[in-house]
Amino acid sequence: MGRHCQPTNGIRRIGLVLLLVLAFPAAARQYFLEFGAGPPNQSGYLQTPAGGMPGTASPRRPSLAEIDLDKGDYRWLVAGVDFHRGAESANRESEPRFRLRFQMRYSAVRDQATTRLDAPFTIRGGVFGVGDTVRSRVSFDGLILTFCAVFDLTPSLSAALGVDTGWTAFDFTMVGEQHRTERAYHVNTFGLVGAVDWDFGNGWHLDATLAAAPAFEGTGSRYAAETRLQRDLSTRVGVALGARIEGFRYDDEHKQALPNRLKVRRWVVPSVSVRLRL
Repeated sequence: MGRHCQPTNGIRRIGLVLLLVLAFPAAARQYFLEFGAGPPNQSGYLQTPAGGMPGTASPRRPSLAEIDLDKGDYRWLVAGVDFHRGAESANRESEPRFRLRFQMRYSAVRDQATTRLDAPFTIRGGVFGVGDTVRSRVSFDGLILTFCAVFDLTPSLSAALGVDTGWTAFDFTMVGEQHRTERAYHVNTFGLVGAVDWDFGNGWHLDATLAAAPAFEGTGSRYAAETRLQRDLSTRVGVALGARIEGFRYDDEHKQALPNRLKVRRWVVPSVSVRLRL
């Protein structure tokens, strides 16, 4: 696995979605953008061997807590488009009963810290001992593409169901007094997503989203659950306060004796976002 990730897969997916978007009549499209951020609280571990050789990494070490990579910052950008049934729907006072939605969600989670180790561990063949001072940095850049159907069940309640495909770029560096380790690669995921949105009047919305991507051979697993309370400031601008929990896991034991094994659970409370309707 190379030190630097090449985002070729993510770029290809973005290009494919853009081509599909452009294939629909312009009058039938409604665009939206969302920007958000929140303070993450993370747990898990980053098991990283050297070439998959036994003895080159301690099981489930280091944990994010012991190298102080359990906080950091979390930011995301969402770009999406709703496809209505036809151009005539733009002149209706109410939303159509059924529409399709494409959405791209890019997220960036980063943390860095300097700490003194309380317990030794091995990573990529190097032993980091008790009392060693280490400087660590980790990032998870994620791109998720979603295609779903949105059903307006009542004038105030809608539900969505669809599929998504994700791409996560993992980048980790740790520098100690005797050793240095670097590792970067990307992981694919494929899953399902569901959501509900309740409009309870005066510009207030409550929505909830659940996504799950099980692991297959050569892919990672991912899940996310989020709820948000949104207030529309105008017909085009809304702000939301929310809470999100998500998890990511990957190992490549299908191809080597001692696998790279990542497990991260993340709470983002509170999250704040702004949505623009274009």
